[in-house]
Amino acid sequence: MDARLRRIASDYEQLKKDFAGHKNIVITPIGAEPPEKYHVTYYVNGIYLLPDGRIETLGRHEVEITLHADYPRYKPICNILTPIWHPNFRDGQICIGDIWGAGESLTDIIINIGDMIQYKSWNSFSPLSADAAAWAMENKHLFPVGDVNLYVADYASAKDDVEIDLFDENDEIINSETNEDNELKDESIETNMVSDNSLVKENPFGGSMNYIEPKKEGNDFEITAEELEGIEFIPTAQRMQGMPASGETVKVKINFKTVLVKGILWALLGALIGFGFGEICEKISSNSDIASMYGYRDLAKYFKYSDRASELEKQVYSAFEKYCEDNNLDKDDENAFSDWIKKADESSTKIASEYYDAYKKSTEQLYEAYQDDFDSDENDMKEAIAKVTRTSTAIWSAVIALFIGLFLGLGEGIYYGSKQSAIKFAVIGAIISVVIGGISGYMAQWMYSSMLGEDPSKIAASFVRALGWAIMGLGIGLAVGLIKPEIKRIISCSLGGLIGAFIGGFLFNYIADVIPNAIASRGVAILVMGILIGVGVGLLEQFAKSAWLKVIRGEFEGKEYLIFPGTTSIGNNSDNTIVLFKDKLVSPHHCDIIMQGSKYILKDCESPMGTVVNGIRVNQHVLQQGDAIAVGNSVLVFNTVK
Repeated sequence: MDARLRRIASDYEQLKKDFAGHKNIVITPIGAEPPEKYHVTYYVNGIYLLPDGRIETLGRHEVEITLHADYPRYKPICNILTPIWHPNFRDGQICIGDIWGAGESLTDIIINIGDMIQYKSWNSFSPLSADAAAWAMENKHLFPVGDVNLYVADYASAKDDVEIDLFDENDEIINSETNEDNELKDESIETNMVSDNSLVKENPFGGSMNYIEPKKEGNDFEITAEELEGIEFIPTAQRMQGMPASGETVKVKINFKTVLVKGILWALLGALIGFGFGEICEKISSNSDIASMYGYRDLAKYFKYSDRASELEKQVYSAFEKYCEDNNLDKDDENAFSDWIKKADESSTKIASEYYDAYKKSTEQLYEAYQDDFDSDENDMKEAIAKVTRTSTAIWSAVIALFIGLFLGLGEGIYYGSKQSAIKFAVIGAIISVVIGGISGYMAQWMYSSMLGEDPSKIAASFVRALGWAIMGLGIGLAVGLIKPEIKRIISCSLGGLIGAFIGGFLFNYIADVIPNAIASRGVAILVMGILIGVGVGLLEQFAKSAWLKVIRGEFEGKEYLIFPGTTSIGNNSDNTIVLFKDKLVSPHHCDIIMQGSKYILKDCESPMGTVVNGIRVNQHVLQQGDAIAVGNSVLVFNTVK
């Protein structure tokens, strides 16, 4: 039997001893011995909220305690199955405190929950239920609602039903009915237990003992010190992070959920929409339109016929390939094409004729442009054609970069909980991305045409394209970094965008081989690039973080918020850096984290509920690794790397 099972067995024996014949607490073990789950029934006074707003007393409460796989290193899972109105209970959850040590006994937990139900114990500074906490703060004079000493378990000491006077709009007292559940006091205690297979067995908790010894120092179960090695008394918040005790530094842990939410999803969405708009823009602003914009009238006609010839050429070649396949001919055979032309059907003949006509007209228009637009200067004409092609690529790249940058900025703001920041970051991301995206697209086309020869290898072509796309990715990453300008963040985001786009650009030609359709292959390549930019920006930002907060309790549990140089504000309105807008107990501007040199100083901003660090309310506090900060109904753990 390992240390955990010996501890569970020891707990089981201790519970049988402590609660045998208890008049106010009935414990029913569930499952095979030693049980890893208990059903606990409390016969004490508690209160609950009715749908109409009235508060009633309840004399019986059902709780489930589960000893999970990490028990006793981490505290057991406790859930209440009956209704209750209490700051530290919500939706069945029970907050049994942020401090837990392996030496804590199940008896203490069971007694503490009973005291909480009676309002002998409650915490309004870091509650689970904000509404119940607010109510409790205003009605302290009513507590406790029960006064049973559960260590002695003398039922006669229980307080009478709590009388809570509620008033209507006319200051008249509203009559409330006595809850029938209090009649359960006189009922006998059950003596059966239920196992997994629903067989009824003798309840091991029967007997005559009704006194429980108060908590003793040290461990009162038979596990050696060697077996408990590594189990320390530290705040639960720290253990949930898997971190050392307060004051020590940690290695950076990558939060892949943050990478996914902040980076990949938004970059992917931006790439998808950007690709769609890019294709539309390509149709609207063709090479012919761009040539006209530059004043090359004949060259514009050349591009018009040339683009048409390119479209028809694809159709002609497709029909020719099908003919060769049907007739077992080699498509590279010079005679095969002539044979197809002679035997082609009317539709194929028409397409071939249109292709030759468009090709002929494009050649004629190119010669006219050579004479009229460029005064027979071949170099000028080549440079003009290159300029038109670069501009076309620049527009397409700018549109792609615009939407990726816009959505990454939008995602940044939404992640931090601020609509205003989301709009602001989206505008910053879009403006910077569209400018650098356009420049990178122009440079990419210039590099692609100048660095490659007449017949480049696939690897060479892929590498050059990757370099061009990397510039665009660099611009997008820079835009995201400048949303919250900090040198480390700017560098990490820029590198992330550069690396992601480089990989996407390099894979473009290989994707085109798998997906013959040009638009489809281009779309897949853009989506791959968007995903990789998101991964790159998200991952490198994670590696570069030096201080951050992780929410371990509250509406945003699991989220991480980076702490930046200067002041990081926390509150529930959109003017703050970190916005906890769903938490009713968080003030509009609750507190600030101010970076002074290498120190991070937490300062409460006169919030009504206050700011609590490691269970102590503070006005100002120098944060250390692992500090648990309770802000309203949320708990955030401070992390730093040196």
